[in-house]
Parts: sequence; C-alpha cells; structure tokens
Amino acid sequence: MNYKIIINEEELKEFVAWLPDLLPNEQYYITLLARKKYFPESGLKADKGQIKRLTTSKERMISKIKQLQIEVGNYFSDDLPVCQENLAIYITPNPRDLYLSGLKTIKDITDKVMKNETSFNPQSLALNAIQITTSRKVFFDLDIDFKSTDFESTVAKFKEDITTVINGNCLTYIRTNGGLHCLIKLQEIHPEFMKNWYQNIAKLSCDDYDVTMNGDNVLPIVGCIQGKNFSPYFLNEE
Repeated sequence: MNYKIIINEEELKEFVAWLPDLLPNEQYYITLLARKKYFPESGLKADKGQIKRLTTSKERMISKIKQLQIEVGNYFSDDLPVCQENLAIYITPNPRDLYLSGLKTIKDITDKVMKNETSFNPQSLALNAIQITTSRKVFFDLDIDFKSTDFESTVAKFKEDITTVINGNCLTYIRTNGGLHCLIKLQEIHPEFMKNWYQNIAKLSCDDYDVTMNGDNVLPIVGCIQGKNFSPYFLNEE
C-alpha cells in the first residue's frame, strides 16, 4: 500500500493549467510536509516536518508528485513514521528564479568553504535558495481562517467584504483544510483599487474570519492531500 498524495487528478490538472506558464529561467517549488495538527494521534513532535521538496516545470509537475507516492511507512519525521493522515503538500504559486537562486547558491557554498565548514549539504543550500528566490510576483496570497462553523455563509461574507476593496475578477478562491486561500492576480487589479487595496484588505478580519497577508508564500495544492480526509479545491463562482 502506498501513500496517496493525489486525491483527485482531474482537479490537479485544472490547478496545473491555472498556474502561470514558466519562463526558461523558472521552476515551481513544491514541499511535502508531515503536519501534526491534522492527525495528532500519530504522535508526531513537530507540526511542520519537512519530508521532501523538489522543483518542477508545469509539464512534469503531476509526474513528479506521483513519484512521491511511495510505500507507506517510508516517510519519517524526527525518526517517527508518518501516517497518511499527516501528509500535506504545498507549492509556491509564484515562479522561482533558477538563475538568481544559482548565484545565491554559489555565494552560500563559497561562504561555507571560506569558513572551512565541511559538513554542509550543497543540495539543501540550492533548494533553500530556490525557495526564497521569487522570479515574478504574479499572485498575492491571502490565508483566511474561519472562526465560524458555517462555511457557506462565512465564504459569502468574505467574498462580499473583499469585493468592496478590490475588483472581484482578479481573485481566485481555493478551499483549504480549515479555511480559504484567496489569490490576487496583481496585474489584474483595477486602477481604482491599486493605491489602497493592501491596507483595506488587511483591515477585513472580523468575528467570522481572520485574514493573514501571506504575500509570496506556499499554497496547498488543489486535488492533493492536505491532512486527514481532505483535498483543497477551487470554489467555483456561482
């Protein structure tokens, strides 16, 4: 029996198609985590234990995610076996710059060598550099945590609130485990909202939800695992 990372391949294909096409110097950064909060019974010590990370093009993304679906019992976090229910996989929806991250990796390795450090991992340094080196900020990510248990009314209220401070056609909503991510396509913000959209959205938190201004951050992958019995999905407009 293997870990199941892809829950709905058709929804994953839709997500991959939605992502921006990449330039020659760009890749996407993906990380597979063991999350204690989604299945505390497993006994994991940390909530965000990193298991695997990789870079990929759009064309190879699904294939690379499938390669993560190895035999159950072969993922560990702090030497403890990871359960299926603990898994969650994330992506940086803004492309990463391989050229700039390459330059940073050269510098980081040179610094280690100059200090006579011999125990560093060049691959890890390269992936660290890729993770933090954004090529283009296509999206600004909002993480919406629900305080209310009434999902439909909370989503409706958030959509109503946010479209008073930014145009709705630049927004994409993704339902996640425990809340919502709202992706703002920056180039499609209407000029009338351009000056104050950030400040106004930051003020939207209320009794029903909290808004975290993630900016350039990781996003749970639509159609894939995010904890026990859940897979993120697009919220279609009515």
